[in-house]
Amino acid sequence: MRVGFISLGCAKNRVDTEIMMSAVKKAGHQLIFQLEKAEIVIINTCGFIEDAQQEAVNTIIETGKLKRDGIIKYILATGCLPQRFGGQLLDELPELDGILGVGHIHDINQAILELENNNRPVCKIGAIPAEFTEKGDRVLTTPHGSAYLKITEGCDNHCSYCTIPSIRGGLRSRPWPELLEEAAGLVENGVRELVLIGQDTAVYGLDLYRQNSLPDLLKRLDTIEELDWIRLMYVHPAHLDKETVRILARDNKIIPYMDWPIQHVADRILKKMNRSYGRNYLRNTLRELRDNIAGLTLRTTVMVGFPGETEDEFKELRDFIGEAAFDWLGAFAFQSEEGTPASLMEEQIPEEIKNRRLDEILGLQKKITRERNVRRINSRQKILISSRQDKNLYLGRGYFQAPEVDGLTLVKSAGKLKKGNMAEVLLQAVRAYDMIGEVVYDLEPTQ
Repeated sequence: MRVGFISLGCAKNRVDTEIMMSAVKKAGHQLIFQLEKAEIVIINTCGFIEDAQQEAVNTIIETGKLKRDGIIKYILATGCLPQRFGGQLLDELPELDGILGVGHIHDINQAILELENNNRPVCKIGAIPAEFTEKGDRVLTTPHGSAYLKITEGCDNHCSYCTIPSIRGGLRSRPWPELLEEAAGLVENGVRELVLIGQDTAVYGLDLYRQNSLPDLLKRLDTIEELDWIRLMYVHPAHLDKETVRILARDNKIIPYMDWPIQHVADRILKKMNRSYGRNYLRNTLRELRDNIAGLTLRTTVMVGFPGETEDEFKELRDFIGEAAFDWLGAFAFQSEEGTPASLMEEQIPEEIKNRRLDEILGLQKKITRERNVRRINSRQKILISSRQDKNLYLGRGYFQAPEVDGLTLVKSAGKLKKGNMAEVLLQAVRAYDMIGEVVYDLEPTQ
């Protein structure tokens, strides 16, 4: 069959989509990147918060129009939304011909076969696997030269606002020999940057090896030849250990970039969130990171409007952001999710107040990010070239720019650059969240 894919939500979902794409391709199906030419469309969904759920539902409905018009035959929904709502989705969304939960990505070909045999609806929802099963060959959908490496799945943190443990289950780490083998294979196929992801990468190995094994994994990945960058995402502040900090501080392939989602800084709010740290810990750790890691780039995530958040506590968060001057920051307003402790808390904040606070944080961070980027002007940076925009214009990223969530670097070059290669670029200007620069020399000339 001709199979199209839509991947929604986080990078972890993208990896699952890439695994399913490889599986259907191996089974003899044809991958289609224009949905109107597909026979079946598989939508890998996110169900983390209400906005993500609505995006998934809207995508299903819009794709359903192609089915109604006879352009496609079948629609399958996979991932978090089916896992969270089960057969209810089939009742409420007649566009769907089947659903697969998060533990069933390897059943994708069986589901397609059942649809071909008119066994509808397909419904494969079960318990979350006890071990890491989201692995296998992948069809990469990331820009040239970069790939995600999912090292954990699930989460044991049980933040009071979060649905992830109920949807994705508890912490499951992937054994390091498997990760090393996959990483080496990706690099052999042209990947220069590995982006390590998980719900909480800082606790990698705790379930398998009874200790935090992220430092050991980083050291092993650092031995892979032809790999340039190893990037750390989703590092829970409470679980960052000193050995990981020491590794980030060394001159190796683990770049001085870290995604460090603090969520808030007011002690009372952090306690209600079940985040296991306080303001002083954040301030001291931030100082330690910047004192020890040269050129450190920090990304964080914060939440406004958590139940009971006072104006003073919001101001405390806003002031901390101003002082900390994170390079990159994502912010979102609290959403009450059914089944979470936070949804039952008193003093829910009105939407207009949450939105006003969110706008304040985003406005402040826009200025901070610009200031941090302006400081990079006139520096020479190694840029990973991802695409060509025009004859002499390319897009790429520096070590200080994570894929999909941070800005980009527009690169001017008199000569031809190869996608997936590195170039040394003199940064000359800032445009919104992006940098603009010109090639000083191509680190890997095109033959």
